[in-house]
Amino acid sequence: MIIKNTLRDGNYIETGANRFMSDNEIRVNLLDGIIGGTYKSANMLSFIIYYIAHHPIVKMKMLEEIDSIFQGDIIRPITKDDFYNLKYCEAIVKEVARIFPIIYSNVRYIDEPKEIAGYQWPAGITFLANIKAIHNKDDYWEEPNKFNPDRWMNENFEPKKDSFIMFGRGLRLCPGRKLAMIELVCLMALLFR
Repeated sequence: MIIKNTLRDGNYIETGANRFMSDNEIRVNLLDGIIGGTYKSANMLSFIIYYIAHHPIVKMKMLEEIDSIFQGDIIRPITKDDFYNLKYCEAIVKEVARIFPIIYSNVRYIDEPKEIAGYQWPAGITFLANIKAIHNKDDYWEEPNKFNPDRWMNENFEPKKDSFIMFGRGLRLCPGRKLAMIELVCLMALLFR
């Protein structure tokens, strides 16, 4: 992923910059990803623990799921299958991210005139998307201020388009989103089993 659009990328795409990333730019971007992913995951884990501690029924369901998978074995490594079976733990992660997003807002800039949300906007406009407001909007969520991981457990549940922005959207979608989810779910299983 880090070599995309560099001299090492066989599928280089013209971006208008007319240059490849230098080795130093690659190093800086890699470091940004590692540091950014580490502190955001750590903050997220803190809020997950907070919400679990304040919601005993959620904690009980989570512990039942973890125990059904690991059956009291606190030494056995977590496998890929274990991760995919920790559905309630994943639901808790998503619900914490929905109700208390680590990234509260997102900035976007348009460099050409565009129609957005039914309005014409000139080039040079900067938009600020308030993620917390989107994640807690009555139009998108039933009981948006209620911490309810069970909403994610329905197989047919799909958030309304652009109403859940845990890892961003579009070209700036978090490249570490899968790793972050694996880390958080597995850390929950390790901490609570």
